[in-house]
Formats: sequence, C-alpha cells, structure tokens
Amino acid sequence: MSAPPAPEPTRVRSFARAALLLATLCLAACDDARAPATSPDRTRATVTIGDARIDAELARTSAEKQLGLGGRTGLAPDTGMLFVFDEPDRHLFWMLDMQFALDFVWIRDDRVVDLTPDVPPPPPDVDAGSGLLRQVSPRAPAVLVLEVAAGTIAKHGWKIGDAVAIEPPLP
Repeated sequence: MSAPPAPEPTRVRSFARAALLLATLCLAACDDARAPATSPDRTRATVTIGDARIDAELARTSAEKQLGLGGRTGLAPDTGMLFVFDEPDRHLFWMLDMQFALDFVWIRDDRVVDLTPDVPPPPPDVDAGSGLLRQVSPRAPAVLVLEVAAGTIAKHGWKIGDAVAIEPPLP
C-alpha cells in the first residue's frame, strides 16, 4: 500500500480557513445562547405610583436634561420623562420651548416628596434671556423628577408621601 498523496498547500489553507470560520460561528452562537433574550432598555423606565404606571423616557445626560420635553407638541396618556440626578437637591426647571402644560412629580427615596401641578407653557415670544420664563423647583430635595402631561397628578390622585417603584431599577 502506498501512502496517500500529500495535500496540496492551497487545499490545506482553504480547509484551515473553513475550520476557523466554523469555530468562530460556533463560539458566537454559544455566546448568544448565554445572553439574556432581551436586555433592559436603558432609555426608558416604568414608573409606578399607586395604581398608575407611567412609561417614561429617561433624561440622564446634561444635554438630555437641558432639552427635556421642549419642542414637542404633547405626550401620550400615561407617558412622561424621568430626569435622573446624582444627588438630591432642589433642582430648578424651566419651561423653555414647551408647547403644553406639565405636572412635575419630585421623588426621593422611593417616595413623592413634592408635586407641582399644571405648569403652563410660556408665551411663544419668551426666550431664555428675557427673565420671563417660569421656573419651578420642589419644596424638598429630590433626586428624580417625573414630568407628565398636566392633569395627570389629579387624574391619579397622587399625594406627597406616595410610594414610587421604577422598573428596571435605576443603577
């Protein structure tokens, strides 16, 4: 019996490339199988106060906080924006470029610490430098601020001291 002929160098390289590609695909599939089916959306959270659940867009960065809901024409029912701060404080908000009225819910330690209902938008000709922009802040330090459409506080009967739950939990 004679030994099989030596493989040609190009065939060996092609086989090695195919084997490497197959191994890479297998590893990627294994990683996908271990990953959770869905990762939490870090741009949104559900805020629950009493029986009400609010789908909230998160504002974490300075740019997101500065823009806020400005320039929008309204909010769908039971939606809002949740501003996330590093430290509790009497954070100051203004209504620059707002086109509709808002309710503010000030939150700290999983409780409502203040409520500011029915804050109207500014007149169309008011700009940031005029000094005529209405500013709102809480009576007690807050670390989270939930902005919702005006009337939401009254609709749900929220009160200072109400428990607040946020899903997924904020880091």
